[in-house]
Amino acid sequence: MIGNVTLDEIFAVENLPQEGASIFGTHRHADLGGKGANQAVMLARCGLPVRLRAAVGVDPAADIVRSRLAAEPVEADLYRMASAATDRSIILSDAAGMNVIVTTTDCARALRPADALEGLDGAGAGDLMVLQGNLTQDATKALIQAGRARGMRIALNPSPIERWMSDVLSGVDFAFVNEAEAEFMTGTRGEAAVTAMRGAGAAAVVLTSGERGALLGYGGDIAHVPARRTEIADTTGAGDTFQSVALASALRRGGPLSAEDLELAAVAASLTVSRFGSVSAMPTIEEMGAILDLSLAAGQAS
Repeated sequence: MIGNVTLDEIFAVENLPQEGASIFGTHRHADLGGKGANQAVMLARCGLPVRLRAAVGVDPAADIVRSRLAAEPVEADLYRMASAATDRSIILSDAAGMNVIVTTTDCARALRPADALEGLDGAGAGDLMVLQGNLTQDATKALIQAGRARGMRIALNPSPIERWMSDVLSGVDFAFVNEAEAEFMTGTRGEAAVTAMRGAGAAAVVLTSGERGALLGYGGDIAHVPARRTEIADTTGAGDTFQSVALASALRRGGPLSAEDLELAAVAASLTVSRFGSVSAMPTIEEMGAILDLSLAAGQAS
């Protein structure tokens, strides 16, 4: 895992603000976050060995990040730099559990390609590299090129989204996008967007649509996987949970990404949205053990 890590500040609001509005909010939670950290922690809670390469500043926030990661089954490979402060996110969550997020990427984007590539030390054929949209274009392209040369499998979650990310799809085994990101990259929606992204070279595409579930494009088929119904408290981290559990399930089975993997991911994501927070809201090691072990046992019995 090569990505970002942040300290999250989560505020509860009645409604998300309109342009120019000043609104009341309640500080609800402070948590470890950032898409890189979220996905690394969730993969590790699924029982996979995970190393997270991420940049932090030389500041007290970096010490907090390090201590929070030390409590997780993740090998934290943190690159400390004096040129930027540790990244932070401000998350507003409304009464329906929907959110908006403002996140800094100064530290993540100060990670040079050579610094990022050090995160691949010891990685080889068959290993999984997971990337998001927080690194620079140069660092991301260098990592994908190096990963392909090593025979690694590569997953990309292009968030935050930028135009150049369409150019790297041909080097990606798994692309995970939401509806807005898919439309941004392809100009189309739904199955048409999945088809377009696969046509651009992504081997497998997962398009998530919140309560409407997800689409999986792989081989010649597009499968729909429904979401799990649950009371929504906060959607922060739900997409990261979904992606990580889907990938972990496929890796543990030793097979390609399947609709069954996405069904398990939907179960895990339903737990995340039922709680407040970022990393702290995600399913625990014990919860993931029950979800994944039960599914494997069922598969072995059939």
